[in-house]
Amino acid sequence: MHIDLNKQELIHGGMTGMFRHIESVLNNRKPRFKERYTGELLGFHMHGAMAEMAFCKAFGLFWDYSVNTFHKSDVYGHNIEVRYSRMSCLKVRPDDNNILMVSVTGELPNFEVMGYIYSEKAKKDKYLQDIGSRGVPAYFVPHDHLMPTSDLYAQICSNREKKMI
Repeated sequence: MHIDLNKQELIHGGMTGMFRHIESVLNNRKPRFKERYTGELLGFHMHGAMAEMAFCKAFGLFWDYSVNTFHKSDVYGHNIEVRYSRMSCLKVRPDDNNILMVSVTGELPNFEVMGYIYSEKAKKDKYLQDIGSRGVPAYFVPHDHLMPTSDLYAQICSNREKKMI
């Protein structure tokens, strides 16, 4: 599923990512891994926030521009974690528990929702890797092993209807 963010959306998503990064720095939060170059983590925060916005736009969901909401849903009212990556796989961390994981790829301003998997189903030995030798292994699920976005759309619509009743 393809999504284009407009100028205003890119600015708001980018600023949210920047706020997340600044909060982490000012609160002396230890990153999960060291930067390979200056600004790498800032870029991760910004792309991640824009991917969340793109996902919500694609599915007609509210995005709350959240900052410092660790291990909580990225999508207001839904138990969904959105992960941005330039790789052809979805990263699921060992501490991602009981949450629907969505993979979003792309380059500004164009994004693509690649598919989804439940966190517990992603935790298989065959997916466990330490990509980039950063000392932080995680589960990397290839995009062709994810559930299709059409299934996710139907599930989100079903959840909306249940909340309205």
